[in-house]
Amino acid sequence: MNVEQWTWAGQEHYAGFCLTFVQDQEPAAVAAALGADPPTLMTMAEAKQAYPIDKPGALLRLGAFGNWVFCFEDRAPIANRPPAITRLSQGTRMLQVTKSGDGMVIVRDVVDGRKVEMFEPGGAVYVDGPLRPRIAALLPANSRIVAALAVVGDEAVPTWTVQSWMAH
Repeated sequence: MNVEQWTWAGQEHYAGFCLTFVQDQEPAAVAAALGADPPTLMTMAEAKQAYPIDKPGALLRLGAFGNWVFCFEDRAPIANRPPAITRLSQGTRMLQVTKSGDGMVIVRDVVDGRKVEMFEPGGAVYVDGPLRPRIAALLPANSRIVAALAVVGDEAVPTWTVQSWMAH
């Protein structure tokens, strides 16, 4: 597991965001589940120009790796709301890490609308499961957000590199 590739998440620029992985779906299906328009292929630079930070609303960045779709939202995430979680996990597995603007971190593992696991790394446990001890093992050497992303990312897409996605 490459913990270092997730250190970007602790940067001030990413004050709040949601990173969701959905198994066995297509990016268009994930966008539709979130009520978004069909995805448009853009580089990161094109997206920043088309959707500047001061533009209101959620900005979804979708992609696929293996049999997982990932969706990164900053500004005003919607994938972490209960109706969206239900739609995203319907008939499949959804893994999610949310970092709120106040620094709270929530990890979710949901299968077909049922919470398999939900907790705050190093904090409250709502539904316990196998990801929590893996994340706890990375604390306090790493921040809660970095540890959560490293474990969830490793669970969904162990050979994926964040840097290759962030560079586009």
